[in-house]
Amino acid sequence: MDRITQNPTELLRLVNMVVGGVAIAGGVGSLIHHSFSSIIIGIYEVVAGAITIFLEIRKPTEEHKALVHKYASFMHSFIGRGVFYVLLGVLMLNYYTLLYVCGTIVGAIGLAFVGLNFIPMFEPPSTMQPPTIDAEAQPVWQGPTE
Repeated sequence: MDRITQNPTELLRLVNMVVGGVAIAGGVGSLIHHSFSSIIIGIYEVVAGAITIFLEIRKPTEEHKALVHKYASFMHSFIGRGVFYVLLGVLMLNYYTLLYVCGTIVGAIGLAFVGLNFIPMFEPPSTMQPPTIDAEAQPVWQGPTE
């Protein structure tokens, strides 16, 4: 507990893992309702929750950061991750009370992340840092300095 109070980035990582777990629970709840759209949404929610948890559990290497930056660069900013969580929460608002609760939790955390973008109180955790070197970046030509 002291680790979380002394380092708020650990709290942000924990919140991201909670969102992943709630998204998986909401996805399983959507899979229970047997219709084509609920099965597709349920699979999407389970996959998104699992990827979110995976990104937060391990300390990311530069290769992981580059891969996330290439395919999901919105996960490197508070506003991008917040909008993603809001959209994920809205998808969960269907069928059962459990899904309404899960969707509300994920959506509220998403709105909090959007707010954190405009209030620079916290440094993003290491899992939300963009890669230091982009493998696909082209070098910028600089003219003579004389």
